[in-house]
Amino acid sequence: MTKREPHSIAISSFNSNHSSYDIFRPSFTPLIVQPFLVELELGRYEKSTGLYEFDTNKKIVEIACGTGKFTKNLVDNGWTSNLTVVEPSIGMLETFRRNFPQIKNIQASSFNTTLENTSVDAIIIAQAFHWFADEVSLKEFSRILKPRGKLGLIWNFDSSSPSQKSNADDCKFYNASSRYFNTLTFKGNNEQVLAQYFANQKWNEEVTKYIYSFDINVPQYRHGKWKQILLNNPYFESHISDSFALYDQEINKDDVWKYWETRSYITDLSPDKKLEIKKHVEDLIKKYAQNSSYVDENKRLLIKPMATHAVVISVKNKNKEYLI
Repeated sequence: MTKREPHSIAISSFNSNHSSYDIFRPSFTPLIVQPFLVELELGRYEKSTGLYEFDTNKKIVEIACGTGKFTKNLVDNGWTSNLTVVEPSIGMLETFRRNFPQIKNIQASSFNTTLENTSVDAIIIAQAFHWFADEVSLKEFSRILKPRGKLGLIWNFDSSSPSQKSNADDCKFYNASSRYFNTLTFKGNNEQVLAQYFANQKWNEEVTKYIYSFDINVPQYRHGKWKQILLNNPYFESHISDSFALYDQEINKDDVWKYWETRSYITDLSPDKKLEIKKHVEDLIKKYAQNSSYVDENKRLLIKPMATHAVVISVKNKNKEYLI
């Protein structure tokens, strides 16, 4: 069997842009993270107090941790000694180690985590599974998960896409401080619900559509291919649990380009091409941003509708026999 290696564009771009990634990529709201951790059977919600209680004796591995955007949520909820992160990019690990010197970290990949058989209760992958959504990775995840272990995937995203094609009635939605949440009906296909949501800011729709025109050659969350392999493989159950949180990111208009520049397929372009894209992004903002697009009277802070998608799936215990 040919040895699998992490995607070359991912490694090269994240090695070079890890500092910008850490500054300009959004974090993950506790409003979805905490119930996400409960679904992973890492804690429980106490109705009488309205509080979440987490079992930090449960062992978590975060794959492709990046600079620790999601890791912060785990640390904030009490995980330190029972948390291990795996990351193939030395650049990302450089920033991660600066942010979280107390967390055990391994430079490795989803194809070979170097961890022991049946050693972890849950695997979490934030903003990354699309890069290695294949049976080789899923077999490795199955190997290191304990019986009844769970895999959790989570992404922040900017637009509706085939990745959200499921019935809204079967999903959980959280209002993470969005101006537009109460205008939505949450009926029918999630992709349609989210298209209605993102249409509230035309400037953001147009900029996102333009930037996404450059991502044809690399794996991305929005393409939905990750979901196909997740629902049809020998290592995990075929039912997934979907949750969504909607929120408004308030972003300085001068930082819109800096946010998009952290995308791997943009980082990989020539300096001249990036300058051309930057100019067009600025032109789109000028053309489509209205008074209602801004938070402040000085028209510096733009309203950018954003969402988070959390997915939980269980390992197939019958496939543990290959470890014997």
